[in-house]
Amino acid sequence: MEPTAAAPFTRGAPRLKRIVRPQEGTVDWDAVAAVASVLAAISVTLTVVYLAIQIRKNTRATHSQTYYLATSALAEMAGIVGSSKELARIFRIGMINPDKLDEEEFAQFGYLGISLFRRFENAFFQYQSGMIDEDFWTGHRDNILWFFHQPGMQIWWKDRKFSFSKNFREFLDSSTPDEITSPGSRRL
Repeated sequence: MEPTAAAPFTRGAPRLKRIVRPQEGTVDWDAVAAVASVLAAISVTLTVVYLAIQIRKNTRATHSQTYYLATSALAEMAGIVGSSKELARIFRIGMINPDKLDEEEFAQFGYLGISLFRRFENAFFQYQSGMIDEDFWTGHRDNILWFFHQPGMQIWWKDRKFSFSKNFREFLDSSTPDEITSPGSRRL
């Protein structure tokens, strides 16, 4: 009688069915298929988990980049207006009483308005798309509405509003000054 090899498992543990039957010299293909199926299932599960982790990281990175780009664009606009005393004067007067601007100054005010509201439209679109969160949007929404409801912007908007997206136009046109949470004493 041949000595038997020690069992690879502890006593009482279930034994796997042998894949190769030494007495017959044949392979049990059903057992091979079962092991391959188990390995494939584990492999697919690990791949799905890995992809989920990567998608989550990518989503965070995309949100972070969107936030950065939106704030950078709005900061850049403030830098443009504040870059010269003359531009700041034109923008301030245009916001309050555009009738005090001559034709060329009003054109400059209009270009500044287009630049500002394109950036606002982008922030609005990113919020609507779920790319920026409620916290970011709340502060910017108030800022957008504050600028929008200034007398000079209302005049400018009537001439320019159709160059903006329908959803953005509806958002602005349906708003009221009462929705602005900034203090009434806020100045440019």
